[in-house]
Amino acid sequence: NMFTEDKYSKPHLEAVKSMTASLNNTIFSCIEKSRDLTFDSVMRKSMFDYGSLSAANGADLGLIDAMFPVDPLLSLLHANKEVAAGEKENEEGITDLTKAKKAKLEEIFGLNKSFDKFVATEQVSLVKYHEMMKKKAKLEERRKYFTKLAESSTATSLILSTIGLAPREAKLLPSKVEKVAVVTVDGSIGSSLSYEIIESLRKIRTDDDVKCLVLRVNSPGGSVTSSEAILEELKILEKPIICSMSNYAASGGYYISTSCEKMFANPTTITGSIGVFGIKLDASKWAKDYGIRTDYYPHGSHAASLNPLVPLTPRTKGNITRLIAGHYDYFKNIVANGRSMSVDEVEQVAQGRVWTGEQAKEVGLVDRLGGLDRAVSYAKSTHTKSESVDVEYWPRKKGFWDFISGKESLAGIIKEAVALVKNSSDEADSIVHLFNEMSELKFAERPHFMLTMDEKTALDLILGRE
Repeated sequence: NMFTEDKYSKPHLEAVKSMTASLNNTIFSCIEKSRDLTFDSVMRKSMFDYGSLSAANGADLGLIDAMFPVDPLLSLLHANKEVAAGEKENEEGITDLTKAKKAKLEEIFGLNKSFDKFVATEQVSLVKYHEMMKKKAKLEERRKYFTKLAESSTATSLILSTIGLAPREAKLLPSKVEKVAVVTVDGSIGSSLSYEIIESLRKIRTDDDVKCLVLRVNSPGGSVTSSEAILEELKILEKPIICSMSNYAASGGYYISTSCEKMFANPTTITGSIGVFGIKLDASKWAKDYGIRTDYYPHGSHAASLNPLVPLTPRTKGNITRLIAGHYDYFKNIVANGRSMSVDEVEQVAQGRVWTGEQAKEVGLVDRLGGLDRAVSYAKSTHTKSESVDVEYWPRKKGFWDFISGKESLAGIIKEAVALVKNSSDEADSIVHLFNEMSELKFAERPHFMLTMDEKTALDLILGRE
């Protein structure tokens, strides 16, 4: 039928309906079983007709346990670190302190289960863990050697202790130089940029010598998810944060700045743009003009709503509008909390409107006027004690070896392309396979909600030109 018909034949449609209904029922049954829920046919239909569910909707229905931040593990580790620090300072009442902290953690995450068994305070990658195990084995080998040597005579033991080779692990001396870290968010905020920024923030968080972070923002905005990921990472940094706005700090750029204790902007900075919009690609007319026909059978009113060859219907538009409104309300609450304003006050300066730095100061969206030097000077004078303070700039520039060993290197791309060709049965199939893997049109079937001040930035992000 794919090659001989321009729509489903009756037998083909019947087969598709039967198969998709079976898959749909299986998925729903698995959800009910795993979540210990029971939905009758009326409830199922209501959920299908409603469309996309927010996290709050999912929690109300019992589909999720809690509305976590982007990376819940980091929040759990952060809470455990606080418990460990409290136990170290207070020898008495350790049990009560631990219970109180854990109870608070359970309350924050809204879970009806205990976190008592989760005691980790640090996260390590598999590569780092492997290196740690190798180092541990070497240290154990050294310890056994020197222990055996020290046992040979008292004099030998005394000499080894004097020169620092006694059978105990050496401790590294902490650096006495205080540092201010400057992290620059430059460009549209998409997945690649957010990953790079988060990687830098995690390294800074573990550096005790860094006393303050200056967040240098030069961005017109970007993806909701990517902006939220950066904001969540900033919230658990455990260091004071100062914002320095460059040419732009709008929409998503302003969003990630809301956790900062002070905001600096140039008089000509373009900021604000507190608003959200969504994009749904409608290529149905284009397909019709070029004789491209498609047919589909959706289970639910919104099952095919994000297909680029399905036109934007009033119901789909209503579904997307509701999601955008939810994101917008959340954005306003983020600003209200960060700027100590009411939601109504934020609404007066929001609505997607952009402001110059000078105007933003007048309406309460920034604190002071000034560039990066002034923000760094404020960070030094307020959060460091010594006169000698080093300023580090992040993300660090990658060297040649970082490039050739990275996933996005030319060698990596060629390697993946060759693998695709080898895995295909013939030359024609391999070319099609390779094109499908590398095609930029993969963006078409993903929903896109943007915190950005202009459509060009949004489209560049969607098309993969981050």
